[in-house]
Amino acid sequence: MIWLFTVTFFLVMMESADLMVFFVLVSIGFFILVEVLDTAFVRPSHVLYLKYLAAIGLVMFGTAIIDKVARVLI
Repeated sequence: MIWLFTVTFFLVMMESADLMVFFVLVSIGFFILVEVLDTAFVRPSHVLYLKYLAAIGLVMFGTAIIDKVARVLI
């Protein structure tokens, strides 16, 4: 939550509240959180759900990047 509020604060302070930049920065924080919570010897059920959520976020991120590239090329 601190990462989310920090990203939001700095985007507002820089007066460049771009949704794509916000999504990228929050996704990076979420991916790091998922990797930190993953353990080697114990596999709680919620970690599996977090990995699914991270995979969905990665697909959405890839779709947004493809959309941005397509807009530049067209």
